[in-house]
Amino acid sequence: MKSLSFWLLACVAVLAVATQGCAGGSDGTGTGGSAGGSSGTTGTAGSAGSAGSTGNAGTTGAGGTTGAGGTTGAAGSTGVAGATGAAGSAAGSAGATGAAGTTGSGGSAGAAGTTGAGGNAGAGGRGGTGGSAGIGGAGGSSARGGTGGSAGSTGSAGSGGSTTPHGSAAKFICPQGVTYGNPITGIGNVQQIAAPSGDYFAFIEGPVWIGSVGTGTLFFSDNASSPSERIFKVVPPSTSAMSFVATSGSNGLAVDNNDQIVAAVQRSPYGITRFNPTTGAAGTKISTTGKPNDLIVRSDDNIYFTDPDTGFYRISPTGTVSAAMKPTQGSRPNGIVLSTDENTLYVGDVGNKSITKYTLATDGTVMTSTMASFATAMGDTVDGMCVDCAGNVYASTARGVEVYSSAGSYIGTVAMGEASNCTFGGADRKTIYVTSRSVLKYVALNVPGLPN
Repeated sequence: MKSLSFWLLACVAVLAVATQGCAGGSDGTGTGGSAGGSSGTTGTAGSAGSAGSTGNAGTTGAGGTTGAGGTTGAAGSTGVAGATGAAGSAAGSAGATGAAGTTGSGGSAGAAGTTGAGGNAGAGGRGGTGGSAGIGGAGGSSARGGTGGSAGSTGSAGSGGSTTPHGSAAKFICPQGVTYGNPITGIGNVQQIAAPSGDYFAFIEGPVWIGSVGTGTLFFSDNASSPSERIFKVVPPSTSAMSFVATSGSNGLAVDNNDQIVAAVQRSPYGITRFNPTTGAAGTKISTTGKPNDLIVRSDDNIYFTDPDTGFYRISPTGTVSAAMKPTQGSRPNGIVLSTDENTLYVGDVGNKSITKYTLATDGTVMTSTMASFATAMGDTVDGMCVDCAGNVYASTARGVEVYSSAGSYIGTVAMGEASNCTFGGADRKTIYVTSRSVLKYVALNVPGLPN
């Protein structure tokens, strides 16, 4: 590249006879003509003319009429605008997409010439990062910056159902992209946990696992009214149950998004009460007209509970209790559980052995018009239920825990004898705990599952 002084002398020598300005040098850096706008044969661009790729500016260095540097791009809502180079020594015009700078680089790509107007170098700044994906939807596309490095606009959020498990499911996020086989193939021997020494279980119910308490703790109710409804706990690897809440009034138990025990209080006055899983202290009760039997909690704090005598109910996050709902006239809702994505509610019927499913609205409202039959159990009754990470539904019946695929097909039975309710726990969440009148049973399966 020739020096600046060389070109200055060349221009002076021809100034008297040339009125159209010096022609651009081999590197495209000639001075602007007297009109200040027209370029030489290969001189600097006009208002958006391209200079040599990195050519030195002429005496005035003005490419074009004194075009201003590229407009500083406004960042998208999540994108950062490309850096805009400072203008040349005499306000050289920016390149097509990059702002010229004395030494400043144009957008995120190539640097402008030493002092001349940015030519083909200096690409415009990159656009902002595409918008975040909506719940379950695809994120908006990233846009490349326009003139002067303006950021791309933020992509619009996608639409769709939630992809993050909620409520009880949020306590154990199931591994993604895993294919599961039959959950009960080759399972081991069923083990038992008996009542504390000198005490007894009359009719135990509502097991729930809370992994954040110690190394993981199982809680369950004895719902017999004599001596009183109580809550027990077991901390593995111990196989001895311990008294936790002496007078809970509870039947079914669940866990909320804050790892609190949520209890179906069947002793009058009826309602739903939270218990601290460390201290056993009771919180404020939500009063209900129905007598709560079993329940499940969604991550947005919707609560669903059953009363075999009147139906099943939804309690909104604000504490509003819905009217009673029933799958059919004369049915007796008992077990209740959510699908892993929380978009489906399963209701078991202790009277006719059936399981009915409902689609839930985004706010948790039960869309009763979507009611559909899911399965009919083989053993008598359908009491408490639980689900695993494959979406299989486990129904406690008189002959054991029957397992159904998410499509409602029968898979098999965990042969544990009469069962009243179930949940998954243990460090890998593959141990199913089953309450059965006076005995708590457990066995390891091949698929992890969720507390309920």
